[in-house]
Amino acid sequence: MGALQFLLHRLETVALQRPITLGILATLVVFGLFKLWTSRTRTHNLPVMKVTSNDVVGFLEEAHKKYPNEPFMLSLPGMEMAVLPDTEIETIKALPETDVSIKKHHYDVFLGEYSYMGTKADEFDRTMRNVLTRNTPAVLASFNAEVEYAVNKMIGPCKDWTAIKPRYAMSRIASIMSGRAFVGLPLSRQDDWVEATVNYTAGVSRAWLVLRLIPWPIRFFVAPFLPQVQALKRQKAINEEKLAPLIAEKRSGSVKDKSIPGGDMIEWFISQYAKPPNAQQLGRDQLLTTFASIYNLSNALSYVIFDLAALDPKEIELMREEVLQHVPADGNIDKMDLPKLKRLDSFAKESQRLSPPSLVNIPRIVTNPNGLLCSTGQVLPHGTRMTILAHAINQNPEIYPNPTEFQPFRFSNLRATPGNEHKYQHATTGIDNINFGHGLWACPGRFFASVEIKVVLSYILRHYDVKLKPGEPKPKQQHFGLAILPDPEAEVLFRARG
Repeated sequence: MGALQFLLHRLETVALQRPITLGILATLVVFGLFKLWTSRTRTHNLPVMKVTSNDVVGFLEEAHKKYPNEPFMLSLPGMEMAVLPDTEIETIKALPETDVSIKKHHYDVFLGEYSYMGTKADEFDRTMRNVLTRNTPAVLASFNAEVEYAVNKMIGPCKDWTAIKPRYAMSRIASIMSGRAFVGLPLSRQDDWVEATVNYTAGVSRAWLVLRLIPWPIRFFVAPFLPQVQALKRQKAINEEKLAPLIAEKRSGSVKDKSIPGGDMIEWFISQYAKPPNAQQLGRDQLLTTFASIYNLSNALSYVIFDLAALDPKEIELMREEVLQHVPADGNIDKMDLPKLKRLDSFAKESQRLSPPSLVNIPRIVTNPNGLLCSTGQVLPHGTRMTILAHAINQNPEIYPNPTEFQPFRFSNLRATPGNEHKYQHATTGIDNINFGHGLWACPGRFFASVEIKVVLSYILRHYDVKLKPGEPKPKQQHFGLAILPDPEAEVLFRARG
């Protein structure tokens, strides 16, 4: 039964059993819809590009060609947003939430009332922006300790060439390794925990894909009855149930065995609370971490594997040589080793450039009552959803010569020029790279993600050969609206080395 049919069935039941209640409810609904609808009505003078097929890339490129230096309004099913030229990056990168809000955008798009995305989470924000970035060695130690288990579990021995689905394997590798850093053993390895975290990230996307097709005025009323939304509610409850024993252990004064890496992040979150947090609060922090780390990280790892499989064997060998030269024989990467892995860093950055998480980035909603004055002179009214066209930057030949060509060492070659040693790194943001965002709200977990990618890639290079299936091209991206996702059914071949 569809969501609307289910809702009508429920209303019919109420009508038969409580007709007066239904009458009052109907009056309130009509009034509420009118107020909500009129409050969302905004006027703008931007040219409109209406997307009428699945070729969103084509529509964006056509609009950018027509309006290269001015905003335009992109109209998608269930969503309308102003797409700004890259000259506006400097305009909005440091604006506060009172002018343009990333949290409000995330709350609307990622179903904040069910996923916590975009909700007030000061403790989470402080941990990710301040504590996490200061504790790279602890995070790195947990990744080093877990990568062998995670890769062996999801890829296996592969004595002969074995077909592996990177999207499936990498999502679980990301969950296991990130879980080791957050909750630690044994919870991070429990199959039901791993599957729950993976399914949660996919569940948010599934719910949004359904909800965006439902007219906005009735979305609020339909959402609670959707099975996709109900699944998110169940996930929140399961998450809190799983964390409760861990929190009780922390409160009991149990001392963590420092010789066993992992589980540090939950302690960092706890340290940011004025009063001891409960399972719901830490559950929120964990789900926010899960969505930020597993969703984008597992996609990035999948693209890394696709790109590795399609790479010239000589270029693979150059990366392998770098790993063998700078990573100890036991495979444990030290913080001081990371800057030496320039080819791996370049490879990961080039993979992200050509397979970013979205065609657009730096999403915001205008929150200033007077609107947002663009440098081009247009004013975006209060409530306007806005973003920057990342696709045009990633494919700009003036920034990236031969932009459609995958050049694994594009950025390490640039860093070889004197004065560029610390530029063009994977986690570096700028007007030439907004795939991690840029400015005040650049992704705070980008260093976390970059480190995990290097640990996984280093392990795979040392222990496996990877290639495409004979006669098959590199798997193509899948586009869902503005989102870019790896093909979940695509396979590449793995074989253990030596």
